[in-house]
Amino acid sequence: MKKTRKILSVFMAVLLLALSATPVHAVSAWELYWADSEEAARGIIMQPGSDETERNFSWYMPADTTSCHIEISTNPLMLNERSVSGEITEAYQGDKVAKVTVSDLVPGETYYYVCVTDDEKSDMYSFDTVEADSFSALYISDIHITADNEDTVKDTAFAFADLLADANSRADLNLILSAGDQATDGLRREYEGLTFSPMSRSLSFATTIGNHDRKGVDYPCFNNLPNEDDGMVSSYQGGNYWFVKGDALFLCLDSNNASGTDHYNFVKKAVQANPDIKWRVVMMHHDLYGGSIEHRESENELLRLLLAPIMDEFNIDLVLTGHSHHYSVSDVLYNGKTVSKVENGATIENAGGTIYMVSASVGRARDAEGEIPYSDRISIGMDEYTDRLYNIIDFSSDAITVTTYEVGAEDAFVSFSITKTDDYEAPQFSIFRKIFSKLVNFIGTVYAVFNNIGKYSDLKEDGYEIDFGEAIF
Repeated sequence: MKKTRKILSVFMAVLLLALSATPVHAVSAWELYWADSEEAARGIIMQPGSDETERNFSWYMPADTTSCHIEISTNPLMLNERSVSGEITEAYQGDKVAKVTVSDLVPGETYYYVCVTDDEKSDMYSFDTVEADSFSALYISDIHITADNEDTVKDTAFAFADLLADANSRADLNLILSAGDQATDGLRREYEGLTFSPMSRSLSFATTIGNHDRKGVDYPCFNNLPNEDDGMVSSYQGGNYWFVKGDALFLCLDSNNASGTDHYNFVKKAVQANPDIKWRVVMMHHDLYGGSIEHRESENELLRLLLAPIMDEFNIDLVLTGHSHHYSVSDVLYNGKTVSKVENGATIENAGGTIYMVSASVGRARDAEGEIPYSDRISIGMDEYTDRLYNIIDFSSDAITVTTYEVGAEDAFVSFSITKTDDYEAPQFSIFRKIFSKLVNFIGTVYAVFNNIGKYSDLKEDGYEIDFGEAIF
């Protein structure tokens, strides 16, 4: 009976993956999967490794677990599979989490894998490695899986699964870029809902820490991220990390952390470790230039002082953010000033600065009355809040093309491209700005310590028992 149930479970997973190619609201299918699948409670997620030859996996396990590993093969019947053991860490609730890194992957292959906890095997899943520098990524933000009760978890998890299906019908996706606030209260049940769709186990799922992820302590449990760097000061929930895919270096920052010194040192080390990578993309939660929420402008101004000089000095091409829930594309900016405008449908060659994007929330549209303001450094915006926009970014050695879609709409909402010629020379960062930035970064680092003390107090008041030193540093 157990073997028969296993076969049916694998069939259901494959069926759901097939259904995901059609942008329909498959609530009945998701209900069946939610009720039948043990996978939804495991929180299985696949995330990027350092480069295309690696993938990172994690999942929850019972407290009495003694071993974990991944079985992986290029054969759908799992012939000649290899076994890769992982590390076991403890979850906040007292049970355990598996962390497995699979290396030596070959570009241009389809891999099949199962997650093994002691003798218990998960369903079988598959993923593709990209052969060249070209690949497509889904960029979203503020998913806000919500665990007020079982219905809200299901509703928000199903809605996110539907959005993944819609996006997957438009492009051959290989990566999900999520710019923070995956959860509403940072709860384990919310992250289990986040990883509910089988697509979270077939696409590399890169996340960054949002302010709502910091409301709980479970964010680092479900994640298994490459090249993590906590620096001197970091959030209890984690720090910065980087990975390479194709000809792009992705730098994922915890923008809740005001330690500009740590962010600077992290970006410098990552760039030095990957000097020949053409494209540099930063992903973080907080919007720097959108200007749509006036009472947050003081926070944005502080973050601009800390982070914008880093983008300028290290010639970052594109910054992907969220937080404001309001879609916008900035001008090409350098030293806070407009280098050029970004027009819908245009190609920007040798930009000479950075483009900052804000993706609309895909799970919690804000209510707004009247006109929504923009800053004077925004090229493209939207006149309303919505939870129906997402972005597909096509990467190649020649260009980055960003295309924004509305769920279910046939045509693109916005599209633009960035290109560089071989003789492109980035602007030179001045000595004066370097000196000033180092001073600001130090002040930000001191502020970050006091900010973490405040967050530690908030978590204690909410009933979390956490170590003071780990929460502050």
